[in-house]
Amino acid sequence: MKKTRLLLGTACSTFMALTAPAMAQDSGMATPIQGISKTAATGADGVNPRAPVKIPLKSPYTVSIIGRKTIETASPMTTAQDILAREPSIFATNNGPGGVNQKVTYRSFNSTQFSETFDGIGLNDAFNGAVTAQADNYNNTLITANDFDSVQLYRGINNPAVNGYDSLGGTINYSPRTPTNTPGAEVGAGYGSFNTFNWHATLNTGLQHGVKQIFSFARITSDGWTQMDKNSGSNLYYAVDAPLNGGDTNIYGSFIYNTSAGDVAQLMAVDQLYQSGDRYQLPGSDYYKQNNSTNYAGIGGITQQITPYLSVDVKGFFAKNDYARNSFCNKTFAASSYLYPVNDCSHRAYHLYSYYTGTVGVQPSATLDLPFNTVTFGGNITSSHLHSSEFFSASAPVLPNPQPNGSGNDFWNEHDIRTLGSVYAQDTLSLFQNRLTITPGVKYLWAETKDTDQAAYYYPYTGSVSNSDHYLSPTVGVNYEFLPGAAVYAAYGQNVKFPEITSYYNNIATNSGTVEPVHTQPEYVKDYEAGLRYERGTFTASANYYYENFTNTFANYTDPSTGNSTTTNGGSSRYDGEELQLGDDFGNLGAMPGDFSGCLNYAHNNAVYTSSFVDPINGNVIHKGDKVGQVPDNLVSAGVNWTDGNYYAAIDARYTGSQMLYMANSTTPSGSTQGGYLLTNLTLQDTVPVSFGVAKSLVFTLNIDNLFGVRYYAQSDVNTNNIGNNYREALIGAPRAVYGGVTMKF
Repeated sequence: MKKTRLLLGTACSTFMALTAPAMAQDSGMATPIQGISKTAATGADGVNPRAPVKIPLKSPYTVSIIGRKTIETASPMTTAQDILAREPSIFATNNGPGGVNQKVTYRSFNSTQFSETFDGIGLNDAFNGAVTAQADNYNNTLITANDFDSVQLYRGINNPAVNGYDSLGGTINYSPRTPTNTPGAEVGAGYGSFNTFNWHATLNTGLQHGVKQIFSFARITSDGWTQMDKNSGSNLYYAVDAPLNGGDTNIYGSFIYNTSAGDVAQLMAVDQLYQSGDRYQLPGSDYYKQNNSTNYAGIGGITQQITPYLSVDVKGFFAKNDYARNSFCNKTFAASSYLYPVNDCSHRAYHLYSYYTGTVGVQPSATLDLPFNTVTFGGNITSSHLHSSEFFSASAPVLPNPQPNGSGNDFWNEHDIRTLGSVYAQDTLSLFQNRLTITPGVKYLWAETKDTDQAAYYYPYTGSVSNSDHYLSPTVGVNYEFLPGAAVYAAYGQNVKFPEITSYYNNIATNSGTVEPVHTQPEYVKDYEAGLRYERGTFTASANYYYENFTNTFANYTDPSTGNSTTTNGGSSRYDGEELQLGDDFGNLGAMPGDFSGCLNYAHNNAVYTSSFVDPINGNVIHKGDKVGQVPDNLVSAGVNWTDGNYYAAIDARYTGSQMLYMANSTTPSGSTQGGYLLTNLTLQDTVPVSFGVAKSLVFTLNIDNLFGVRYYAQSDVNTNNIGNNYREALIGAPRAVYGGVTMKF
């Protein structure tokens, strides 16, 4: 047990608005500045992916958008993070259906080093950084494709009205599904590979007595593609919107409730997979991990147009993550497995790990529209509480029995409190008939953290440690439209990531009960960007180069004998690369029926350590020039879609390049690499009008994921056996899968 303290073509065909200052948001608020609305992100009619969407050339930052059609036509196995992988520089994998143990990198930064927000409100765990799989929460999901209409992706530090507390590599904002003025409803169901069954229902009330609402529910169950990754999940979504006073006042809100339950597949020795088959997992009589999670979050706010020039927006929010894992390891079996050792088998056979967080906050902002510039300012206060614990037993079920003197059956029993805060100001100046745009800004961020550990198996003494961090983050961006439809831009920014709670755990000395100050320093990044954009008719092109200097890089290590993890500073590193996006609506191609559109995306990401340091667990030296692990060198994606009346088809392909593998239980490069692979997905859809009762149409959808059945590893690393030999372990990626579904719309 680790205590941590331990389809692309569719996306392009929405004309992803490669460079738009779409929304301003702190970790953050969402106030339109100029450019792309939620409707524009999905096409002028909100549905048609071919509707023309002009790309504003004024943004001094790199922004792209994934529209509603991409989300609607994705296969039922596609998670919110999988959808992101249709964009340059995003690499996403998962170890099972429903996003089990989902891993994501953005411009080589891991999931704790970029922000994900929902309607501008931060989703990142306040204590461990990531949105999914943080602190070994293998199967906890809040946001699903049932909950959002579009996604805005901001790369790099970006402006302070967009970036958040963890925005080193970028910020990703999910725009909530919003109710419409016209009422409607739909119900649907589907079935496919791995005995996967899903159903969903949505009711849109339309505008009734000045209020419009949407209710939506979705459920999916699947046996998964290995012998140990069965999973099920339910998602409930609600949103309300009430425009008042002729539109000068708007009251809005959204609520998400999600539950997940299932097993977690483990990385297996590659030799074992070749011998026993790709689906092989240790039998449940020897080893298993079963997970249950309940997550919910709510946002409520009001926007007020005070004068023709001044508007304010105030959001309040709350969230909860309640995760529990029951695991078992046959100690006799584990002791005999010297070639492929089994982790988390120390002490007793049965474990119960629980991780609970509660979060509340408020986020005010204001926008002042002046003749030649737009000034945005605001802030955020987020307060979170964490209770993390693990208990052991010789038999099931594990019954928690903590004792004040540490004589109970708890490995640890910990309570943490963290308050995050920020204030910012930003100005967007438009000069020379809007050909020149300059966006300077500054944000002040701070964090107050306290970790309290009760006396337990790993901690003979009760104690606590606390500290505070703060940082001033400047940014500036410049965009110049030097020819009609052609622009050049450059940007600079600095940002910080405060130490994770894993940096606090070893500060309560186990031999005396004394408290050692926290020595881990925040991570700092300086980001330099430059790019070109071009738009002519329906054709769009964008290319950029980024260079990020990274100091105090966090290095995470887990002691395999105890499961305890720690975070230290691992020196400095450099992340740089190039990104390219091309998109076009080709329309009709000669005598061929229907209309075509497509895109091509490319990203080259390079991440290397620029100083040497030592792995404190096993003494390995990380040398200057070593590559950062688990980061593909090249990502290429391309896709084409076709529409002809009620028929729709899309095919997309994504190439994931080679990557350096980490050593297991650490961020130490192994020296071994994993080769690249190409995955292709196909979507077919037919909308059939019907005229019985209140039903309007039937939508039939066929999704084929991994069309050509490519064999690849979703995750892989290098481990060391009990006699000191290294071996590679991996988890097989999903094979070819076919899913069919039908939806009735009213």
